[in-house]
Amino acid sequence: MMHIEIVYADLDDQQHIDLQVEEGADVAKCLDLLRLHSQGEGWLFEGLTMGVFGEVCGLERVLKEGDRLEFYRPLIADAKTARRLRAKSQSV
Repeated sequence: MMHIEIVYADLDDQQHIDLQVEEGADVAKCLDLLRLHSQGEGWLFEGLTMGVFGEVCGLERVLKEGDRLEFYRPLIADAKTARRLRAKSQSV
C-alpha cells in the first residue's frame, strides 16, 4: 500500500484526504476509491482537470508514494483582468 494526498478546493474551502492505495494505482483507481470515501461525498470532480503537484495529468497516470492528486476548477475570471481591476480599485 502507498499513501496519496488528495486536494480538492471548492469556492469556500480546501479539503485534504489521505488515501491508501495499492502500489501501481493510477488516477482512475483513486477516483473510484474517492467516490466511496465518506469525506469525498458531494465532491463534483467530474469534468475537472487533475494534476499531480501542479502538473496536469490524465486518468492513466500511475501514482507514486507521497504524490498529491489535485483537482483544478475552471477560472472564474482572467488573471490579468482581475489583477488590473484590483490595482484600479486600490488607486482610487
